[in-house]
Amino acid sequence: MTDIDDTVHDILSKVLMVEPDEITDDLRRKDFEPWDSMAHLMIVSEIENQLEIFFEDEEVVDIWTVGDIKKILKQKIASQSSNEP
Repeated sequence: MTDIDDTVHDILSKVLMVEPDEITDDLRRKDFEPWDSMAHLMIVSEIENQLEIFFEDEEVVDIWTVGDIKKILKQKIASQSSNEP
C-alpha cells in the first residue's frame, strides 16, 4: 500500500469505526450501513484536511467506493505534480 492508501484506510477506519483490514477498494457506501451521508462528508473533510486537497462537488458525488476515493486522489496528486515548477 502507498502512503495515500494508508491515509485513506486510516481515515475510513476512524470515521466508519471499523478495522483498517476490513476496508477494501470494493467497499461501496450504499452497501455499507455506517457509510451514510454524514460519514461521507466527514470522510471527504478528513481527506481534504490531512492531504491538503480540495474535492470539487462533482467528485464528492461521484465517490461510491474506496477505490473511487483513491482514483480521484491519484488524479489530483498527479495534476498537482505536473503543475509545480
